[in-house]
Amino acid sequence: MFMDTTIPSPGRMIKELRVQRGLTLEEVARRSGCTPGFLSQLERNKAAPSVSMLYAIAQALDVKVTDFFPDGTNATKVTRWTNRESVHFEGSAITYSVLSAKFSHAALGAFLLTIRPANEALPTDEFRAHMGEEFIYVLEGVLRLRIGDTFYDLYPGDSVYFKSTVKHRLENRSNQPVVAVALISPSLF
Repeated sequence: MFMDTTIPSPGRMIKELRVQRGLTLEEVARRSGCTPGFLSQLERNKAAPSVSMLYAIAQALDVKVTDFFPDGTNATKVTRWTNRESVHFEGSAITYSVLSAKFSHAALGAFLLTIRPANEALPTDEFRAHMGEEFIYVLEGVLRLRIGDTFYDLYPGDSVYFKSTVKHRLENRSNQPVVAVALISPSLF
């Protein structure tokens, strides 16, 4: 498992929010679809959640995923390419490089997505659905977007906008990496 150590783990905030709401591990686990043991490990930073699990836990706690990560209070933030944070979830072929600065109540997140070639990709990238919208612009490679049972092959220069409440999945079916810019509202991180 690789998770960039410069990104704070959401475990501490998940526990704080759970305790503030007077909820037990069992209640949040039941609401989010995970086991109490996994949630306990997550709160102690002994496990890393998938993106969809973070969304499920956020919904169980009635917060946004971005509330799990601290930020400053400045109204303007610049992200330098030399200081860009990257997130890679275990079992995923996708690396998210955070282009937008983190605000606790950000309405939009910008990411540079890199998806490993099909011959290197793991088959466990799952379908996900969440509140909001997504816009993706392909820079390199051929991105296959699956929305339900419909496939869209996107080439460099192509873009797509969709409501992310529909189950969707990003795939790389080629032997070259896919690089794309994604704008996601609300922000993932």
